[in-house]
Amino acid sequence: MNTRDQKSIENEIVALKASLYDSTTRLPAYQATFDKLKQMTQDRFLGVVLLQLSDLERVEAVFGFERYEEILKCSAREIETVNRTRFGGSLLPTMRSVFDNEFCVFVPHDLLAVAPVPSLQEVAAELYACLDSELSRKGLKGLTLNMGYAVLQYNPFLRFERLVHRVVDEAASGAQRQDETERVLRELEIRQILVEHGLSTVFHPIVDLRDYVAVGYEALTRGPVGTIYESPESLFAFARESRLSWDLDRQCKLTAIASATGRPADSRLFINTLPSTLDDPEFMDGTAPELMARHGISPADIVWELTERYPIEDYDHFEATMKTHTKLGYRVAIDDVGTGYSSIQTITHVRPLYLKVDQSLVRGVEDNLLKQELIASLLVLAQKVSAQVIAEGIQTSRELGMLKELGVPLGQGYLFGMPSAQFESRVSPRSA
Repeated sequence: MNTRDQKSIENEIVALKASLYDSTTRLPAYQATFDKLKQMTQDRFLGVVLLQLSDLERVEAVFGFERYEEILKCSAREIETVNRTRFGGSLLPTMRSVFDNEFCVFVPHDLLAVAPVPSLQEVAAELYACLDSELSRKGLKGLTLNMGYAVLQYNPFLRFERLVHRVVDEAASGAQRQDETERVLRELEIRQILVEHGLSTVFHPIVDLRDYVAVGYEALTRGPVGTIYESPESLFAFARESRLSWDLDRQCKLTAIASATGRPADSRLFINTLPSTLDDPEFMDGTAPELMARHGISPADIVWELTERYPIEDYDHFEATMKTHTKLGYRVAIDDVGTGYSSIQTITHVRPLYLKVDQSLVRGVEDNLLKQELIASLLVLAQKVSAQVIAEGIQTSRELGMLKELGVPLGQGYLFGMPSAQFESRVSPRSA
C-alpha cells in the first residue's frame, strides 16, 4: 500500500469517527460504542435510559440554533455530573444519533445484577429527576423531558449490535408514549385556561425618541403565573401542538382590549396577531367591536402586529383580508423585520404603518457597521412606503444614542422600563 492510499484510508477513518461523534454535547452516538457496551453486559444484562427533550424544535424555531445547542450542552453536563457523583462514572452517556435531542444512557450489568428492571427504574428515576430539576433551575420550564427505559438480555446466538438497536427503540417507544400523554394533558390545561379566562395582559410603551412621549403600547400576553404557560412562547407553542392557536389568539386580543382601560388619549394599542388568524369574523362583525366601544377603543386605535416568524401561506387571501381590515380602520405593523419570512413581499402586500426592527439588529448596533447599514436601509424603505421604523429591544444608552444618530424615530425596550399593567405617557430612559 502506497503512502497516498494510506493517507486516504486514515482520512476516511477520521471522517467516520466524526460522523459518530456529537460536537455539541461531546458525546458519541451509541453506534460508536458497541465494544464498550458488550463489555458492560458481562454476557448478562444491559440497561438503557432514553431521555428526550421533545420541545427543542420549538426553541430553535423561536430563539435560534444557538439556544437549542446551549440547552443540549447543559443537559449533557448534568448527565455527566450525575454519572460521576451518583454512579461513580459507571454509566455510559451517549446520543441516539449526532445532532439529535435524545440521550441514551447505558447502565452496566453491575448495577442491574440483583433485579434488572427495578434497579434500572431507580437509575432512570435518578437521571430524570436531576435533569428535570436542572432544566427548571435554569428557567427552562417550558421544555418537556420524556423518558423511556429497557433492559437488554444478552444472547450469544443473536448479533449484539441488533440487540442494542432493538433495546434503544424499545426505550424510545416508552418515551414517545409519555410524550403523547403529556400532549393530551397540555391540551386539557390550555382549554381550561381559555374557558376560565386565565390570561392577563401587560403593556410595553413605544416611545418617540425625540421627547420620550409614549405614542403606543404593545399588549403582551401572560399565562397563569407560576406555570409553564406564563411564558407566551411556551403558551403559543403548546397551543399550536394542540391546534388551539386560533382560540388562543382570539382570547389574547380580547383580553388586551378589555385590559386597555386608562390608555392615554392619542396613543395606539399594538396587538400581536398571527397572519393565519386575521380573518377571524369576531373582529369583522362579531362581538369584538362592541367590546372595543365599551372601552372607548376604535379600530383606528389598534395596530395589528404581524409576526414574520411564521410564513404566510396564501398571499392573495392574506391581501384580501388586510384590505378588509384597512377599510374598517385597523392599522398594521410588521414585527421582527429582518429575521422572518419574505419581509419585502409582506411589506408590499400590507403597506404597513410601522416597521418593527428586530432586537437582533439593535443589540450592539453602536459597534456594528453592518447593523447600522441595515437599519439605515430599512429607514429608506420605510420612507418609500410611508411607514415609521420602531427599534425593538433597546437596552443600553449607547444603543439608543446610535439609533437616534441613524434617524430612527421610535423605540421600545427595557431601557424605558419593564412591561406593566399601568400606562405611563412619558418615559425617561433608565441608566444603562
